[in-house]
Amino acid sequence: MTAIKHFGVTNMKKLIPSILTLSNLLLGFTAILFTFKGEILAAILLVMLGLFCDFLDGYCARKLNAVSLLGKELDSLADLVTFAVAPAIMAYVASLHEIRMFGAACCLIYVCCGALRLARFNATQSHISGFVGMPTPLAAVFMLLLTASPRPSVVAFGTLLIGVLMISKISFPSLKK
Repeated sequence: MTAIKHFGVTNMKKLIPSILTLSNLLLGFTAILFTFKGEILAAILLVMLGLFCDFLDGYCARKLNAVSLLGKELDSLADLVTFAVAPAIMAYVASLHEIRMFGAACCLIYVCCGALRLARFNATQSHISGFVGMPTPLAAVFMLLLTASPRPSVVAFGTLLIGVLMISKISFPSLKK
């Protein structure tokens, strides 16, 4: 209770979006740990929970008037881990390891495309209502679906295609409004 009195209710409300963003980050990191333990289904669930936190952090930030540049950057860092690094590692562990260097290259390309997508959004697109290029959360959902394929060649092609879609100029609608 002392913390609430010290910081005030208004300041505590402004922490909620950051707590959700950090939850997204930690869920993505934990998904990576579960993937290394061979528990892909648990890792998929953790990424999906991260997706829920990612939706809520932006929603809460707007509703609580707590939108900030720091929050935007933190959100992108969390999204990079949960929606780019974790799904790439899952795809590699699930099947792409069978095609060794090419599988690893597909994962690296996907992660780089995710990073470029997030950086481009922060630098030039955060003020528009839709998205240019596939949003990383949607890309992660497609990557999670790909991990179910028993064919590494399908996963490799899909991983590259999703990466290209993230950095494409194709318009995607936003669910923010």
